[in-house]
Amino acid sequence: MSGQRLRMPLFLFAVLLASLAGGSGALAKDAAPHQGLNNAPDAIVAINKPLRGIVLAREGSTVVRVGGAHIGTGLTSVRTDSAGRYLIPAEIRTDHLNVVSAGYEVERRVTTADYVVTFLKPLDVRAIYIPYDELRRTEVMEWTLGLARSNLISAVVVDVKDEAGSVLPLAATQQVIDMRAVRGTGTDVEGFLTELGELGVYRIARVVTFLDGRFARAFPADAILTATGSVFVDSIGLAWSNPFSEAARAHNVAIGVEAAKWFDEVQYDYVRLPTDPGVVVRNNATPEARSAAITAFTREAASALHAVGAALSIDTFGQTTVIDHDGGIGQVLEDMAPHLDYYSPMVYPSTWTAGWFGLSYPPSNPFLVVKTSVGLAVQRVAPFETVLVRPWLQDFHDYQSRKLYYSASEVQAQIDASAEAGGSGFMLWDPSLNYHLSVLEELRTASSR
Repeated sequence: MSGQRLRMPLFLFAVLLASLAGGSGALAKDAAPHQGLNNAPDAIVAINKPLRGIVLAREGSTVVRVGGAHIGTGLTSVRTDSAGRYLIPAEIRTDHLNVVSAGYEVERRVTTADYVVTFLKPLDVRAIYIPYDELRRTEVMEWTLGLARSNLISAVVVDVKDEAGSVLPLAATQQVIDMRAVRGTGTDVEGFLTELGELGVYRIARVVTFLDGRFARAFPADAILTATGSVFVDSIGLAWSNPFSEAARAHNVAIGVEAAKWFDEVQYDYVRLPTDPGVVVRNNATPEARSAAITAFTREAASALHAVGAALSIDTFGQTTVIDHDGGIGQVLEDMAPHLDYYSPMVYPSTWTAGWFGLSYPPSNPFLVVKTSVGLAVQRVAPFETVLVRPWLQDFHDYQSRKLYYSASEVQAQIDASAEAGGSGFMLWDPSLNYHLSVLEELRTASSR
């Protein structure tokens, strides 16, 4: 759990609730559910009176007050104090009440009450990833729903913007439409996401951010350029938008806000500069300037998403958990962390080369690689209190020289290592969808004991 927690026995909570009811005018413990997680949100209506409230959660036999939670109105947000209390002044009050706090499910409500008590539900993320093109296959959607119905997964990560800059219709802004960057799947993605929500599955939208050929070619002034002024193309033939450009950052923030109508969380990938040598804008900027551009994006995304009731996560290379500089790409963990709900490093053992953690061949020791890297990340974000580490784990075969076969035992070792290191849930990556379901079955069995 994140943030400061003030605990009280359940019987004392009953006393607290009674006292709140006695002096608050209208008290709403369970306001009307917000429809925004399954379809377009209700129209936002201004309410010319303040809203006070408290955010609580139950942990075993005690009730905790959730400090540092984001309270959104659909247009802006405030945060709870250390006792879980908040005030939304009349001048910014609307009938929307959205609550985001790392480690809990997001809550979205419509209410006109004077005082609202919100109980958050603990969040357990056991997720798999579904690539953009796999959404074209109805059998993949049904397979995923089957995993959810069987409680093998509690969450799913779905592409809404891919590496080329194409965007699912449900997340398309007017600018995306004007750019002709909308790419449909021919399947009922909205129905798929709605059913996942009805099954209680936590839905994470993956948005590829600055790796974006469509935006770069539509707006070259906001793209990464070569020394001669042409659009830069990386080593695999893809173009990038420029993190120093406010317009490029806003483009991706707006897509995330659209996606939030269907998802609980938005995870941004490729929130960085290219790694290719000779990138002019990177080489001409100081490390501080590079980090400031990336941090500006995380701050802008957090502000927008928390207002509409969606959590924010960023993924990075696994090495970002270890290094204390920006690596030339603008990512400094301590600079990004204050704005995040979840930090999701890709700690895949196959991405670590000889010498890391004293290992001659890191992919052969997935437990040590994940425990060390996740543990370091947990230590580094701990001062920020309201961000949790939820890593991407490797569920695909090793691609380094030995090409080790990754079986269920290697996947289980990573999950165990992350848990021991303080990770909060996990996400498995395998674009071919050949996940080791026996690992998920074992986790389900263990949780029911």
